[in-house]
Amino acid sequence: MQTLVLRLPPLASAHPLPELEYVLLGANGKLQSVGREQVALLPRGARVIAVVDALDASVMAVTLPAMPASRLQAALSGALEDRLLQDAGELHLATGPLAEDGAVSLACAVPKAALEQVIADLTRAGKEPEQIVPEAALLAPGDALLQTSAQGPRLLWRDLQGEAAWLPLILAADAAAPQALPLPVTPEHLWVQDQAQPQLSWLDLPPELTPATLNDAGWLARAAQSPWNLRQFDLAPKHALSRGWAGVREQLGTSAWRRVGVLLGLLAAVQLVGMNVAAFKLSRQEHALQQRLDVTAAEALPGVPAILDARLQVQRALNDARLRTGRPGDGDLDVLMGRAVAVVPTGVVPTALKFSPGQLQLSLPGDAAAQAAARCTPAGLSCVAQGDVLSVTGVVQ
Repeated sequence: MQTLVLRLPPLASAHPLPELEYVLLGANGKLQSVGREQVALLPRGARVIAVVDALDASVMAVTLPAMPASRLQAALSGALEDRLLQDAGELHLATGPLAEDGAVSLACAVPKAALEQVIADLTRAGKEPEQIVPEAALLAPGDALLQTSAQGPRLLWRDLQGEAAWLPLILAADAAAPQALPLPVTPEHLWVQDQAQPQLSWLDLPPELTPATLNDAGWLARAAQSPWNLRQFDLAPKHALSRGWAGVREQLGTSAWRRVGVLLGLLAAVQLVGMNVAAFKLSRQEHALQQRLDVTAAEALPGVPAILDARLQVQRALNDARLRTGRPGDGDLDVLMGRAVAVVPTGVVPTALKFSPGQLQLSLPGDAAAQAAARCTPAGLSCVAQGDVLSVTGVVQ
């Protein structure tokens, strides 16, 4: 898995994003490429790490016991309040690597709004950082680094407790004598970046302090092994589904998608009007058919004072006429028995019989009920098999 490490410029000048320094590391941690590119032209990396300039990320010592994440943010704000140069609400406070027991010994403060903007810009460019590392955390406790920056040479160091600070160095090549390191800087190890090598001779270093050279690529590559990650609390990476939905909502907010939404709305309105018109026509046709049915029933039943349910009233009249002439109705027992005999397999004797007007239920052994029901449709009869019970009705299909 390739890792892309980006060096962020000072956050005050990071929007819009300028060209960014980067290193691309292979799965084995070896350097594959290094350079400076516009965000859109940066190489792809399965993992993206951003390094925040020491100018913006203050690493401070703090002592907090293990506690739930829901309380930790408020505890950080209270513990660091007296040491912050800005209002705590304007800063993003994050913990350093936790101890084995969950205690907190280091914290970092970064301007919140500016960091949020950088994350948003990188995300839109397809380079969302899953890890953000403060530059000072690239040093081991007790180390110092002489480096150059847009503001001139500076010295970055960490004490043995891990707290970090930096100082701009007012150095001059024509100084009468080399200048001593500013107090209270007493590093155990001093690193010098390539570009800062000329300034090294301007410093009066203790004899026991032997500088070691560090190139820019090696400096940035340290972030890939850092346990620090400032993406905590409000800036924690969102779930993939949430990010996807947020992206969809952002796209839907564009003018092009708004026009599509208007067209879809008009299409839905036209469809709704068409459906209502079709429903109105069907309703009128149904009403006309019902009137014709009522008129036909009234003509067939001249003695009936009012037609309330044409089908039911005509059926009752037919049944009464059959009774008067001695003919059985469709729902009579003898008619239903005849229909059952036509579909029940030969030789099968019902174990129980239940009759109600219009329906005959027979309990048949084995799967005879299912066999009988299968014969009903070809015979034009209405039958239903439920388990071993066959129901025969007076309705003819």
